[in-house]
Amino acid sequence: MIERVAEEIGLNSILVVAKYKSPRETAELVRALQPVCPVILFSGRLPYRLAISAGFAPDNLDYIPHEGTDLFRALALVALGKGYTGQFPKFSFDCMAERDVSEAYDELRLSDDYHVIPLEIDSDSSEINLDRIISTHRSLLEQGKIEHCFTCIRSVFETLSASRLPVFRINHARISVRQALLRAQLRHELVQAEASQVAICVLSQRSASNTRGKHSTKRLSKAAGLCSDLLGGRIVKIDLNEALWITTRGAIDRHLKALPLSSVSVRDPAFILGIGIGPNADQAEAFARQAQQRTSSPATRYFQIQQTAFIVEKMDPNEAREERQSDLKAARNLQVSPAVIRRLGVVFQELDPNGFTSAELAKSYSIQPRSARRLLTLLKDRGFVEECGLGARHRAGRPELIYRIFLDRMLFPIR
Repeated sequence: MIERVAEEIGLNSILVVAKYKSPRETAELVRALQPVCPVILFSGRLPYRLAISAGFAPDNLDYIPHEGTDLFRALALVALGKGYTGQFPKFSFDCMAERDVSEAYDELRLSDDYHVIPLEIDSDSSEINLDRIISTHRSLLEQGKIEHCFTCIRSVFETLSASRLPVFRINHARISVRQALLRAQLRHELVQAEASQVAICVLSQRSASNTRGKHSTKRLSKAAGLCSDLLGGRIVKIDLNEALWITTRGAIDRHLKALPLSSVSVRDPAFILGIGIGPNADQAEAFARQAQQRTSSPATRYFQIQQTAFIVEKMDPNEAREERQSDLKAARNLQVSPAVIRRLGVVFQELDPNGFTSAELAKSYSIQPRSARRLLTLLKDRGFVEECGLGARHRAGRPELIYRIFLDRMLFPIR
């Protein structure tokens, strides 16, 4: 049926049909299809939920739902086939939403004498148990609460049929299949369009103190080569401080999914990799640099290549928009520009927030000492900074004030 409808609407050339003998083969099938199919459309809700429970991201997964049209069709076929007049048998349903069954019965002016067997218990896909569904159908029949079973699951239908129990299979109406295929086509086109977006990767050494000399440049060059070989793309710049290469969103998504990324901090990661995705190279590079600035957020990921540890962060236009809103809120609270907010987050990745001088802030922030003192005065007036003592006297003159900044009081995460 699905292949026939796909041919009618001209989608058969991009449709790959994969069949399994048992729903339990779902995970293995998805694993094999993902490298070649941007969108996977399941024929029913059961394999879709099994794929989700196996840990596959739902971004490129969908299924053909059994909706009211399918139920109307099934009820009509039963009525015509059995010649019921004046009364309608009591049914049990599985894989159907209670709302869809209720609406169909209401439209047909039938009494709501039916039982819906949920596919999952409390929407937990790990609780999908076909034996439970089969035994519930049997129990309802034995207790006389129903006269016929309706099922959307092939294996349930075959098991109940083999026991010569009254069971009907709910199949998809053509319109349900057509709508699901067209929806999958739209998602396929969206994935293809997104995959062609520009991605810029910016790699830099984590500690500014390690970015001096030829050995540093050699380490950076080697690390950039390892990353670009793994993630795809072409290196366009390597200098003393950073390496930059260009690739596509599709390549990044494909290769990052294959990497064993960890949310557990890797010991002494040497490099920070910022990945930016955008409609053009300039915007993608700007997003990549913003991604680098938030590499101490809770969502930060780490990976290793040949004993070299990397921190990696990715940012696309949607994430950048959310980040701007967060920065604007913090900026309004502090009455400074959002750029200052972002820059402070970067500075205090390296500078100790519990004890620093205005000179150290000026050096890390790359501003004049008097500008640093002015910024500290502003933050102090708003309760985000306090003076906590005097530094040791290293030269003639007054000892410098030691400051503490309360990052937890600010409205932005440490980036």
